[in-house]
Amino acid sequence: MEELILQEFEKQNSKAGHILMLKNLNFGLLQKLNPKQRDQFEPAVNSLIEKGFITYEDGKNGPECFRLTDLGFGNLYLDSRSTDDIEDLILKKFEEQNSKAGHILMLANLNFGLLQKLNPKEKEKFEEAINSLIEKGFITHEDGKNGPECFRLTDLGYENLY
Repeated sequence: MEELILQEFEKQNSKAGHILMLKNLNFGLLQKLNPKQRDQFEPAVNSLIEKGFITYEDGKNGPECFRLTDLGFGNLYLDSRSTDDIEDLILKKFEEQNSKAGHILMLANLNFGLLQKLNPKEKEKFEEAINSLIEKGFITHEDGKNGPECFRLTDLGYENLY
């Protein structure tokens, strides 16, 4: 049951400090539970609070909700992609365009495509993945001073890609 509650935070791509409103839980998750699971809900919430994963806010100064703590955030997204996986996803974007050496991938396309599909922990690894691809010599970064901000596939990147 604890995992089901934490999955509700994951569905929202929550970070530490984000809230999960109780009324949303009542009309979402709790409606899908059988009576035995509903009986397990409150003990699961209390356990998550005791472990320091979430806090309860009673609604006196805002909505009645659970708030995700730093510790709770650290226990979300355990199946996140590695930096290497994110590098592969970035290179896959070049491949989807049938890119050759010298072709570009617009930063805006990554921001509104790939980046939107990553969870918060994966988003933290995104810049690391870009820097790694640059260090490996697979791509270069163009800062947008002489055109759009983009990444350019190098000869080495092209050879690695196909």
